[in-house]
Amino acid sequence: MAQDQENDFSQIAWPGFVDILSAVIIMFVFFLMIVATALFFHIIIFISKIESDQVAEQVQSEYEFEFSQVQTEFAESTEQSIKFDEELNRFIVFFSDDAISLLPKIKLEIEEKLKPYAENGKQVEINLQSAKFSTGVDAVSRKVSVARMLNVRNTVMASGLEPQAIKPQLVNGYEIEGNEHWVIIEIVEKE
Repeated sequence: MAQDQENDFSQIAWPGFVDILSAVIIMFVFFLMIVATALFFHIIIFISKIESDQVAEQVQSEYEFEFSQVQTEFAESTEQSIKFDEELNRFIVFFSDDAISLLPKIKLEIEEKLKPYAENGKQVEINLQSAKFSTGVDAVSRKVSVARMLNVRNTVMASGLEPQAIKPQLVNGYEIEGNEHWVIIEIVEKE
């Protein structure tokens, strides 16, 4: 009788053991599937990052240019001058290659010369040499040129001219007195 009970217990325990074992195996396979999927996407992202870095290196070596961050400290140069042409009512601000902002003495000179024109209701055109629009060095040159024009525009606005009276524009590039880095401030009649 005791032996029959023992056989009954072993037969009753076996299905429970199989259920637990199969549940553990299913959870392990599920966990393995989640880890494999996450690893797959991680590898795809890692490979695409490596490929984009290789393309960037190839472009940099192909066009042989260096990207440098333009900081305002280095963008202010002592090699800056201004020329006033009274016949044409215009200023020409000459920048050095790396200069973006105006020197304080140049700012004051522009503001003082423009104050009488602000009171007479004149209009100011800010002409800037246009750099080629493409990738690489030309795109950086264009950004530097536009930054120069915006700094000059802010100085012109500080002189008292209304923002509507200031017309910034890009013109075809040429050299003035052997310098390619210039901004022309021209005083014209209001339209």
